[in-house]
Amino acid sequence: MHKMLTLPLLVFSMAGIVGCADTESIPSDDLYTTVSEKKMPYYCKREVAKKFGIYSGDIYLYPIEYKRGAKVIYGRYSVDSTHLKEFACVFNADDTYAGIKIQHSNVKNTLCYGD
Repeated sequence: MHKMLTLPLLVFSMAGIVGCADTESIPSDDLYTTVSEKKMPYYCKREVAKKFGIYSGDIYLYPIEYKRGAKVIYGRYSVDSTHLKEFACVFNADDTYAGIKIQHSNVKNTLCYGD
């Protein structure tokens, strides 16, 4: 019976890894904690601040997006005066926290002024 459960778990975990090949995933200590949709932005900021050691007031979040049943909150914070780090907080369809995905690192934050 144990061997029968191992194969589906292995396939499931590999499917998750293959689907996120272009992003870095950071697991959380609070995985699978249920969070109400109203509190998701606060929860996301708290987790990002904790993982990267930054002040939560320096984190900018976009509105919640609904993708394939999951809820995703994209955001960014400044690494220095010219670079940003972009991330996404992911919540499963049952409102459980799934973790943070790093979207892009060292994105140029250049201001352009028109003539």
